[in-house]
Amino acid sequence: MLRAIILTAGACAAAAPAAAETQQGKARLIACYQRVVVPAQYEETKVKIKEPVRKYIKRNGRIELVEYPAIYRVDRKLVKEEHVEMQEIPCN
Repeated sequence: MLRAIILTAGACAAAAPAAAETQQGKARLIACYQRVVVPAQYEETKVKIKEPVRKYIKRNGRIELVEYPAIYRVDRKLVKEEHVEMQEIPCN
């Protein structure tokens, strides 16, 4: 019984390439492509929330001048959504 199953599977596998050839007929390969996902594009603007600040701090028995940097918020606006492009590649 196992031998019959193996012979049947082999016959089906041999018929598959022949069926594919008849479906294509006389088609010829023109170009090859791959899918490339292009990420979304955003327009970003920085908005200053707080100015930089300098302060004197007493530390380790001395007085130090330290600066805290400015604080910004980034606003993003969608310019172009994520999409898929077809990139031509060589057919090897």
